[in-house]
Amino acid sequence: MSSSDWQQKLTDCLSGQQQTVLLFEQADEVNVQCDEQRVVLRAQLTPADLEFPLQSWCLLGQSSLAHFQGALALAPATGHLWLVQCLPRQCSQKHLLKSLEVLLNQRDTWRSVTARLRQAGRKFQPTSLRQLPH
Repeated sequence: MSSSDWQQKLTDCLSGQQQTVLLFEQADEVNVQCDEQRVVLRAQLTPADLEFPLQSWCLLGQSSLAHFQGALALAPATGHLWLVQCLPRQCSQKHLLKSLEVLLNQRDTWRSVTARLRQAGRKFQPTSLRQLPH
């Protein structure tokens, strides 16, 4: 789907022609839901099978709120973790697109941090200073 298709769907949602817009970025779902009072943005963070413990995601979420607006949510039916952000209903399309971009950047940041944390650390091998040549 091209960016103009995304923008048209989001315009339709903001104008009230569609209540919910489902978008996909590769295999990840992104959805936007408009009601009378707010616009809710959701970006799928994880698949159902969490390789990284839920408690670790929550700790990451706590520090992430200092930099990002998206909050962590668990979908009980699927087990997916989502990043969720609410905007006022009267927001402009420009504001909506910028907020969506920031939410996707937040998702990508979380994923890269957890990928690094999952990697096995290098084994520390002490080096005797007496054996080093001067």
